[in-house]
Amino acid sequence: MQLTVRTYKKEVREKVLAAIARIAKDCATAFGIPPDKLPEVHVLQDEFSPATYNNPELTKRVTVALKAALGNDDVVPKDQSMGAEDFCEYSLPDRSIPALMFVVGAVDPAKVAESKKTGVPLPSLYSSKFAPVPEPTIRIGIINDERRAGFNEEIKPNC
Repeated sequence: MQLTVRTYKKEVREKVLAAIARIAKDCATAFGIPPDKLPEVHVLQDEFSPATYNNPELTKRVTVALKAALGNDDVVPKDQSMGAEDFCEYSLPDRSIPALMFVVGAVDPAKVAESKKTGVPLPSLYSSKFAPVPEPTIRIGIINDERRAGFNEEIKPNC
């Protein structure tokens, strides 16, 4: 059996992995499996993506700039997600490089409203049924990149 384990913190990941091994062995023991037949749990330590960390100060600065460019109603916080991304590697394990990851809405607002009304989920990004609306998605993406381009310790947002 293979599992994907995702956590927001390294310490939690270690506890979850240890619990999986313990539970697998304890369940087998409870069912009378002899010690030489107990399940073996192998963890591929280097094959996972740590959680992405959005630097709070950078997030605040970029949010202000994007709201100035797009309006308050079009810049909304996103809930935490357990999606695996390699983006987390940009800020390095010690988070010494401030980073943030954001998404650009790409779905027709009428479809979003219908989904909220009916409860029928929209196709995900990797679905063959995902159908982004080219305009304004590309324009908004360019505005976002333009607004973020000048951010570093010496340059203030140009908004």
